[in-house]
Amino acid sequence: MSESRPYFNAGYRLRSLGSKLAFASHLREKLSIHGLSHSPPEPDVLVQHLPSGDHLVLECKATSFGYESSTTEQARKLLIACADADAAVGVAGEAYTVYVLSAEDCDRQTETLVQLAAELHASGFDSATYGTLGLSIDEKGLWAELRLSEDSQKDHVTGVLGPVLITPNSSGDARPLYLIPFDPTTEENQDPEERSYCHRMLLERFYIAGIQTIGTADVPDLLVLKSDDLFRKATHGYSDKWHARELAGLKMRLIKGMAKVLNKGVLKGSVTASNTSLEVRLRDEDDRNAAIGLLGKANTVQLALQNMSGQTELDVPS
Repeated sequence: MSESRPYFNAGYRLRSLGSKLAFASHLREKLSIHGLSHSPPEPDVLVQHLPSGDHLVLECKATSFGYESSTTEQARKLLIACADADAAVGVAGEAYTVYVLSAEDCDRQTETLVQLAAELHASGFDSATYGTLGLSIDEKGLWAELRLSEDSQKDHVTGVLGPVLITPNSSGDARPLYLIPFDPTTEENQDPEERSYCHRMLLERFYIAGIQTIGTADVPDLLVLKSDDLFRKATHGYSDKWHARELAGLKMRLIKGMAKVLNKGVLKGSVTASNTSLEVRLRDEDDRNAAIGLLGKANTVQLALQNMSGQTELDVPS
């Protein structure tokens, strides 16, 4: 598959996932006067242009929302916070508030943002430059079209405006390309089938990471598998930049579920687990092969359903 990296080539890099922005201190009283809470907004993704310090502050939505939606409070706070990029993201430059959603929903989302920005200006607030990043898939691959509310003279902005090809030849389904297949902070935006699919994809990657670690262990060994390490591998390293508080519970369920999978047959009684890691006693190659076999045969469909409900028990083929 050919490579297309327009944002990377323009100097953009992922900074963080689920980080809290900050308001300038002088805004707090004004926020209260206008019925907005002081709690900082938490956009899904911060992408920084390293040479300039400019940020794309990305909020991902399954569909657009209207002016009367309850979601607009978060949108107002994002627009207000990003108007002062130095306070919001701690770096001199601009912070563009961008909603990521299906291309067909971008016009309606833009209408809502226009209304919100006008309301904020009327109330005496500055508003960040805003826009949409519309995603679409066709026979050529996955496209992203960035549109902003104001013209820019910056090459690193104009260079990624309009439709750019992100992933060629994605065959109409971009889900296998997800760097982070399941996000517990956005699962309410997914229908049950999609949520189960994405959760199962994360589980499979987590278990493959476990198999790789066990396969390279120097047996005999008292092997420790850490949820942070496995989660990092399952997300191609991006979990190091992921700050969502919900991750601790997700990783705990994943590692405890894995411990229950391994604590079977010849390994029964050889596995212990905490909230952040598991320990498995591998006495010889037979134990290693048994552990790999148990993880390889795990019913990830069943585990995905139970993990989403907070359970960690799993029926494993004998």
